[in-house]
Amino acid sequence: MPVSTQGPGDALRTETPAQLMEGIRREATARLLPLLGETLRAERARLQRACDEATQDSLARDADAEDLTSLTVLAAELIQHEHRWQKALGEVFAAWPEPPASHARSAFSLLSDDELQAQLIGQPVAEALDRRFESLRDIIDRRLHTLAGRLQYRGRPSNPLAARFLVESFLRAFEAGDCGRRLRASLLRRHEALLDAELGGLYGWCNTRLAEAGCALAGDSDHASLIAGLGGSTETLPANKTRIWEQGNAVAQAGPGASPAARADAPRGNLLRRHARRQRDARRAELDAAERSFRRDEFLSTLALLQSERDLPPGDTHAVRLREGLYAVAGGLGIDRHTVAFDGEQDEALILIGALFDLIAARHQLTPAARERFALLSVAWLHLALEDAHLFEPSSPPAMQLLSALVELWDGIDPDDPQSIEQQALADRVADAVLDGSQGDGRVFPAQLAQIDGALAANRRRAEAVERRTWQALRGRERLDAARRQARIELARRLDGRPLLPSVAGFLDVEWRQALAQSWLRDGDTSDRYREVLSLGDALVESDGLAANDGGSAVADRLLGILPALRDCCAQCGNDANATEARLAGLVAEHASPTARQVHVPTPPTDDDAPLLPDDADPQAGLADTTFAEGQRFVQPDGAGAGRTLRLAWRSSLSGACLLVNATGAREFLLMPAELHAMIEAGQLQARPGGGAVSQALATLAAQASTA
Repeated sequence: MPVSTQGPGDALRTETPAQLMEGIRREATARLLPLLGETLRAERARLQRACDEATQDSLARDADAEDLTSLTVLAAELIQHEHRWQKALGEVFAAWPEPPASHARSAFSLLSDDELQAQLIGQPVAEALDRRFESLRDIIDRRLHTLAGRLQYRGRPSNPLAARFLVESFLRAFEAGDCGRRLRASLLRRHEALLDAELGGLYGWCNTRLAEAGCALAGDSDHASLIAGLGGSTETLPANKTRIWEQGNAVAQAGPGASPAARADAPRGNLLRRHARRQRDARRAELDAAERSFRRDEFLSTLALLQSERDLPPGDTHAVRLREGLYAVAGGLGIDRHTVAFDGEQDEALILIGALFDLIAARHQLTPAARERFALLSVAWLHLALEDAHLFEPSSPPAMQLLSALVELWDGIDPDDPQSIEQQALADRVADAVLDGSQGDGRVFPAQLAQIDGALAANRRRAEAVERRTWQALRGRERLDAARRQARIELARRLDGRPLLPSVAGFLDVEWRQALAQSWLRDGDTSDRYREVLSLGDALVESDGLAANDGGSAVADRLLGILPALRDCCAQCGNDANATEARLAGLVAEHASPTARQVHVPTPPTDDDAPLLPDDADPQAGLADTTFAEGQRFVQPDGAGAGRTLRLAWRSSLSGACLLVNATGAREFLLMPAELHAMIEAGQLQARPGGGAVSQALATLAAQASTA
């Protein structure tokens, strides 16, 4: 019996159960097949670390080395093992709705050694995974029961994506002959962790796919099962009997009133809605006590009136304010709040939008007026949550981009900065345009985004030009500081507390050090020229040592050999010919008639040559700290609750130093990452996450939903 499915924007299509299961098999293969290679790579890295550390006894080291060799062979034959895995999983899907032959045998059948080993190491892993995903898998099991019923299958069908089949497919890909039991068990444990991270998304997608195909949950309600089979109406049923149609529980009824959000393949949105559904289930008694649910057109009309009134009741959270506002408007229309409840889709949207706006408001510094206007926008975005299935996806539709832009304009307003006040007024105008627009008119969002871009374009160009000049100057200065710092280090190595002739020490301290810094800047520290200057310093120190030991002709030969290089060194520092010859003559004369040697103290840098960053800055630690990225925003609060916005315009590739600029692009701070962390911990700066306010808030909500 064919089933009807309809994806977002697709025409109605008809699929047989076999075609539907084949689509699920292809998706499962695409998501799970790469885990085989990841398993091998992760286990190989672990064994390599164990062998390198060599903290184990000899037997353990030998076993690890043997397993590492076996892994090398397995990795070379990965394609062959992937084919085995695909064949094993394909057999499970091919046998559906029956279990595969390996699971249909008698309990008294004989097992091979390989099958027995697979059972011993695989069964605990399969049971652990099955317990972790029991609720999601149970929903799929019941939808598959409905699908199998269309094939006249009398019994509970198998679930091809059950953990026991996935574990068995993995073990058949790496048989006992390919690796020992110890390595096979280690690989399975590594694979278990990867499956644990992937199965939630796969099961969520499969549940949505089966729901789109009309596979309701078998056994939840006789009324619902009958309606699902006959396509009848639920209008005469009590509200608590029709909630079988809530999204994620069973597919919504086909027809003009069906919600597109229930049919869309939106992984993150579905994850968030499932999490909201768990919160709603905690109020199940309250929902079931209502006589009926809000009809869709009734709810949307109430929402439109609430948006036009621009008045939300007070409340601790945005969700509470939205609910109370909707009930207040509905009461004015003669709807008693004690007899009506929000249906599943409406309540999930209320929970999600409320949580999103709560998180954004908590993370940003908004004035009271901006905070209230931001709360009013939650009404418009609640309507979007009901209409746009992909609103919460990482693709970030224009509506979410606009919300992020508004929050950034409102965040950290400086009352003493005319440009900041102008940005706040721009955000207010855009928010009013959205609230004045018609519900369901998606053109308002890209249009208002364009308004913001157009209004800020000139200021952004000016600020970018200023900050570009600023960081380019800083980059040149920092390179000069790095060259001087390296020259000081090399000078200290050659002085090293040893007594030297004053002319030798003076030449190293002035001409040689400057030439070394210039070579670093022009050619780099790996160039031949840089190494030649280093060798010149070593040769000069060596000639001093020969003179101290009455080297005689050896000193003269050494000086004659390095005179051209000494002359080039002086010329590179800008000395004219006369000054150069005088400098070299004094150097030669002092070697011939040595004066008293003394330990030379390097000349400290003058105020004009003071380094941009302190000498104790750790460039390696700065580069290793990747917490902050160019373009990231920061807010510098003041005591009155206001603040100003700064932006990380540049990160040094030499030290990791961070340049923070103001709205005009002018330099405010140049800090090492450790100093920036300290200012954030002290509350002197507030870091805003990269990627936009909405994107990061949704990522946080998704992470919370995944771990709940």
